[in-house]
Amino acid sequence: MDATSTSTSRFRFRDHNQQMIDDESSEGHTTADSSSVSSFEDQDLELQSMTARGVQHLCSELLELKQESDEDFQKNIFSNYFAFLAILKELEALQSELLGLKKQASLQKKLIKDVSDGISLPVFSEETINSILEETLLVQPSKLEMHTEKVTEIFDTLISEHRLDDALALLQMESDFFENLQSTEYSSDQIMSYNSTISEKRAMLSDQLKFVAKHPRISAPELQKALFGLCQLGDNHLAAKLLLQYYHSRITSGIYDLQSLKELLDVSYIHEASKFVCSMISQAVSSYVDLNGETYPYPSELTQWATREIEVFAVFFNKYIESISDISGRLSTAVDALKIAMSFCSLLETQRIFLQPSLTECIRPCIQEVLELHIDHLSKVVSIVASTDTWVLSRCYASGILKGTSYTIIDQQPEYFFLTNSGRKFMTLFQFVAEDTSPLVAYQMESSVLKGLVDLFTAYIIVLESAITGDTDVMEKGGYKINLPESPTQGVFVLANLSTLMQFSFSFIRNFFDGIHQLNFEIDNYTMFIQDVYNRLKACFLDQFISNIFSPKVEHESSPDIRVCIQDDSRICDLIPSVPYLELYLEVKKLEKLAEDDCLDMNWLVCLFREMMDAVFEWISSKSEIWTISEENVVDNRTKFIQLILDSQFLVEIGRRGEYLSDNTIKISKDIASRLEASFISAGLIPLRDWNDGEWGAKAVEKLQQVHAKERLQNENASDREDEEQVIQNASQNQVSTTD
Repeated sequence: MDATSTSTSRFRFRDHNQQMIDDESSEGHTTADSSSVSSFEDQDLELQSMTARGVQHLCSELLELKQESDEDFQKNIFSNYFAFLAILKELEALQSELLGLKKQASLQKKLIKDVSDGISLPVFSEETINSILEETLLVQPSKLEMHTEKVTEIFDTLISEHRLDDALALLQMESDFFENLQSTEYSSDQIMSYNSTISEKRAMLSDQLKFVAKHPRISAPELQKALFGLCQLGDNHLAAKLLLQYYHSRITSGIYDLQSLKELLDVSYIHEASKFVCSMISQAVSSYVDLNGETYPYPSELTQWATREIEVFAVFFNKYIESISDISGRLSTAVDALKIAMSFCSLLETQRIFLQPSLTECIRPCIQEVLELHIDHLSKVVSIVASTDTWVLSRCYASGILKGTSYTIIDQQPEYFFLTNSGRKFMTLFQFVAEDTSPLVAYQMESSVLKGLVDLFTAYIIVLESAITGDTDVMEKGGYKINLPESPTQGVFVLANLSTLMQFSFSFIRNFFDGIHQLNFEIDNYTMFIQDVYNRLKACFLDQFISNIFSPKVEHESSPDIRVCIQDDSRICDLIPSVPYLELYLEVKKLEKLAEDDCLDMNWLVCLFREMMDAVFEWISSKSEIWTISEENVVDNRTKFIQLILDSQFLVEIGRRGEYLSDNTIKISKDIASRLEASFISAGLIPLRDWNDGEWGAKAVEKLQQVHAKERLQNENASDREDEEQVIQNASQNQVSTTD
């Protein structure tokens, strides 16, 4: 009350009216002379200014009153608080003294009763007196109890004032005091009471530090300070748990805030998010090491927490990738985002935190799905491009096709490739896809990249298969129409195009994935699959080619009538092979001419001709009547069988001159001749001379070459005459125009 009265006496409202009068009197000397000339309006303005000054003075007085009132209120609180503590302390002392007096009174009462009852001896012994004195002394509070009360009082004061550091230092001092405490000076009950009190205060301080650490708006330094306190109290596990919870909440809220920013619509979102998450993980690891010391390997709780946090980031990463609407650009954006995220994860490796495998495992399904959608999109593009191909083979220089690193990964770099228009575009696209997906190989996604490249090549093979087989149902179901080869030569071009791409892809893929040994089995399966498809399509083409040439339903217009004239000396006088064999010969010569003009790979063409010869003789041996020959049909079909011998020798001679004659072809040809010769002899006929020495075929080929040379010369002469006639016509027209 005294403090209040003294403080109130200091407050005094100023007499604003008197002050305004004083102000007016001070101004009277200056305004008296001019009052006669001032107008009524000046008087109004003066009244308004006086009112404003009065209001301002009143406001300033109120502010001063509020400030001094607050100060007095705080002082009263602190003075009364310490007075309260002092009174409380006195009460506790009085209670202890009262308790001692009660015990003394009860003891005295007991002694009096013993004396009155005659139980006690008339004179107390010295031991009895000493025991009574000891009991009396024990009633008095010991030094340890007084120390405990003092520590409790100080601790409660520090807690009430939120001085947690000082409270922690006090408990630390008490720990040292307890270690130096002599058990002989105090009883076990006193020591247990002291220890129980200190443990209770320790738990109280731990709760306070825990409350501070869990505050949602606590800063990192304040958190670290509170966690250090918990560690000093022995709650290291709780401190680590609170630390990780704090950084988890920061990571979650930070990513959410980034996700709500509309200006981050491209990979900058992933850049900021990955940077933020990895920064928080780095800070958490550093704080964890500061709390618990640097031990490696780290405890499982820290590594597992970091893994869970990177999984949280992976969820947002996948949502971002799925939100990209541009199909053509989604893969490149996903790869760029992946590289950014992995680069920030790699920075954590300096702290021996390895999160790249965990992040890769979490985002692999999303990246694989994006890659599959991208390959499906490009497969449709390939079908569209191939649907307009006219299957004309051209020589494409490697320098214009191989892109980027393809020069360094292709074995035995060729000078040029033989490709169709769609094949050239596909090879370029194939390289671009490999280049775009190459970063995925570094992040253990090589199997997905290999599968994507194989699927893309398979999509193009389906187009080539439709062109070779003529089965366009698959393409038409997809809404595409393709141009079928119009001649056997175009069919050969399709095969040559596929062969070039197959060899290129084999070399490219093996070198692209060089050093990744776990892919060797998959690469081998891929090469076997493509090779089997190529062999199947090549066999299909040869079967169609042979069936079209030797089919009796096909009209042959390229040769004269078949005639085999036999003289009396059993010699053939007219050597003209059958029409199908002549057509086969013409197709072969046409393709050889293209190879000579560098429009086809000669080595590949020779291999194809070798397989074609084998296929033709296999067809002859399976379709011919020589294997069911009898004496009757030998006589009736002698000319037919001799024609068969001539045709087979004709084919053998073609293969010998073109250097694509295989051992299998020679074997089948000799088997046919031997069977016919044996049949003739068994039928009592005389075999023709020199029918098994190959001269017939050689003569037939020479005769055809002479005919072709003559025709070529006639065509050249006719062309020259046409050129001369054109020159004469142009000259005459020029002369007429000059005359005019």
